[in-house]
Amino acid sequence: MGKQKGRASSSGMAASLVPHAQGAVPTVGFGGYHGAVRVEPAAPSAPDAPIRLTPDVDGEVLQNLKRLGRKDPTTKLKALSALSTLFAQTPGEEVVQIVPQWAFEYKRLLLDYNREVRRATHEAMSSLVTAIKKGIAPHLKSLMGPWWFSQFDPAPEVAQAARRSFEAAFPQSERRLDALMLCVKETFLYLSDNLKLTTQALSDKATPTDELEDMHQRVISSSLLAMATLIDILLGVKLQNCDVDSTSTEKRSLSKVRSTTLSSVEAAFCMHKCFLDVLKSNSAVIRSATYSLLTSYIKHVPHVFDEETMKKLSPTILGAFHEKDVSCHSSMWDTILVFSRKFPEAWSYCNIHKVVLSRFWNFLQNGCYGSKQISYPRLVQFLDSIPPKAVMGQQFVFDFLHNLWDGRNQRQLSAADSLAFCIAFKHIFCGF
Repeated sequence: MGKQKGRASSSGMAASLVPHAQGAVPTVGFGGYHGAVRVEPAAPSAPDAPIRLTPDVDGEVLQNLKRLGRKDPTTKLKALSALSTLFAQTPGEEVVQIVPQWAFEYKRLLLDYNREVRRATHEAMSSLVTAIKKGIAPHLKSLMGPWWFSQFDPAPEVAQAARRSFEAAFPQSERRLDALMLCVKETFLYLSDNLKLTTQALSDKATPTDELEDMHQRVISSSLLAMATLIDILLGVKLQNCDVDSTSTEKRSLSKVRSTTLSSVEAAFCMHKCFLDVLKSNSAVIRSATYSLLTSYIKHVPHVFDEETMKKLSPTILGAFHEKDVSCHSSMWDTILVFSRKFPEAWSYCNIHKVVLSRFWNFLQNGCYGSKQISYPRLVQFLDSIPPKAVMGQQFVFDFLHNLWDGRNQRQLSAADSLAFCIAFKHIFCGF
């Protein structure tokens, strides 16, 4: 873990989903078992309708589906490759019959420790949705959560394969966004449930501890990023101005989606106690993802930050300068700056000198723990957000400049570091 290159960014995902027109994709859900094969059959259309058992499928397809339950990755990869070929060569009306069996295995395989297995799973998914086209609709609500989550896999090739499979099912950005809006409740519930998972719950006792820890970090961090991006897309892009260029029917529909989104977001925030526990995780990748999620909440769901929440979060966010992992610093700074601008009263809920400034001085003195190019450009914005009464007097100026200069001399600076320092120093000096 630790490497986050290749993860889809909120802005990038949002840009790819911003529609030019409205649309809708009606779907229903599913769940259950059938016979000796693990399946999730579609729900009947009416309460009194007879339950339709999944018809017998091609023997070769069934055999490869069973092989997906094996432990060794080689067997799973061979089975996935065979299924991709079979899906592409078989008529869609026949392939659609095995979607319940495939759905069960798909949800399990995208959590697999082996990244090649995860990548191959999404390639098989691409073949399946290309073959069945609209046949995916009855299963969409159950699949959307894991499908969306997998697009934030830390392995670039896995995330890209997941996104390609999603685009294969919905080639138009409008349709992808419609699908997300339709399944917003189920998607948030899936992601929220992921955050409750323990290391032991992800696999059996035979799995090595280091693999379990890696899987757990991946599931938690990917779920946090998936949730953050969903908030950015729905509340920050699509539903922010739902009254613009919409018919009355569309307005009612978008208003309902917005209400569902807000209730899901609020429930997750309450259930996970402001995400304080994951923010204190030993994993840098989880902490970084949590900062990103909190930034999305601050921007788009500010009403969840009531007085009690502010008392808990203010010291943690404003005093986050004890974060020493460089991979967290960009998202950390985003959270600090957005939080301090959005809630200037937050400073009153923490001891500025003891909690914030003492950690800030150490942060500067240690050369921003290696993130000079990230941190120096943000110093002016941070100084502007500090209450005037806390920065009055020569002592503050002396402490700031002294620690800033000590940090500059602590380690050998690269040319880019020196440039960032000079630009920041110039702006700060003009401000003083």
